[in-house]
Amino acid sequence: MVAIYVLMGLGLNITLGLAGLLDLGFVAFFAVGAYTVGLLTSTAEYGIAQWPWWLAVPFGVFVAMCFGAIFGLPILGIRGDYLAIATMGFGEIVRLLVGSDLLKSFLGGPRGIINIPKPIEVTPDSFLAGPLQIYYIALAAAALVAFVAIRLRASRLGRAWLAIREDEDVAEALGVNLVRTKLLAYMLGAAFAGLGGAVNAALIGSIFPSSIQLIISINVAALIIVGGMGSIPGVIVGAIFLIGIPEAFREFSEYRYLAYGLALIVMMQFRPEGLLPSRIVSRELHE
Repeated sequence: MVAIYVLMGLGLNITLGLAGLLDLGFVAFFAVGAYTVGLLTSTAEYGIAQWPWWLAVPFGVFVAMCFGAIFGLPILGIRGDYLAIATMGFGEIVRLLVGSDLLKSFLGGPRGIINIPKPIEVTPDSFLAGPLQIYYIALAAAALVAFVAIRLRASRLGRAWLAIREDEDVAEALGVNLVRTKLLAYMLGAAFAGLGGAVNAALIGSIFPSSIQLIISINVAALIIVGGMGSIPGVIVGAIFLIGIPEAFREFSEYRYLAYGLALIVMMQFRPEGLLPSRIVSRELHE
C-alpha cells in the first residue's frame, strides 16, 4: 500500500507540488485506471477482452490521461479553494456514476468487476504467489515514475509549472502558455493515478464503487504536504509516515485516525515545510 500511494503521490506532486493546482478529485483517475484494466482483463461477467494485465495497463494509463484532459479543460481558469471544490465534485461524480444503474450493464454497478487476474501467473508454491509480486511491480512502477518526475522537474516544463505555482499572471506575462502547461500537469498526474489504480486492481483482484472514496484523495494530498510539497523524496517519506505507520498499528483501529489527525496538526505547527521539503519551499517558509 505504501508503494501504491508513493506512485499516486508522485502524480499529484506534479499537479499540486510543482504546478500548485490542488486536486481533491484525484481518486477519479485512480478509479478510471482500475476500471479500465478490470474491464480489459476480467474473466468474469463484465470482462470484455480477457487481455493480460501487462497489455491492459497502457490502455488504463491512456484512458486516465484522457480523463485528466476532459476534467482539466473546464476548470483551468479556477484558482485556490474554488479549484479544490470543483475537482472534489468531479471525484464524486465518477464515484456515483460507477455505482449507478445508468452504467450497471457496463461496469457492474454495486457488484463491481471481479476476477481480475494477477500480472504473473505462477504456481501456488512460488515465492511470487499472492501479493508479493504486486509489491515488486509497485516498487518498479514507483521508481520509473520517480525518474520521470525528476526529469520533468528539471526541464523547461517543470520550471513553467513552478512559475505558475508562484504567480500565474507573472508566468503568463513571461510567455508561459497557461492552458497548455496546466493541462499537461493534470494529464500527467492523472496518468500516474491511473497506473496506481491498475496496480491496486491487480492487488485486490476486483474493483468496486465502494473502493472509490474521498479519503484516498485526501491521503494522497496529505502525504505530499507532510513529506514536503515539490519534493520527490518527501513523497516517499510522507507515504511511509501517513500510510505505513497507521497500517502497522491497524489493531488499534479505534484510535488510528485520532493519532493521524494529531500528527498532522503537530506537523503543520512545528514543521510546515514538510519532513523532506524541496529547498525552494523550505527557504520560502523560513524567510
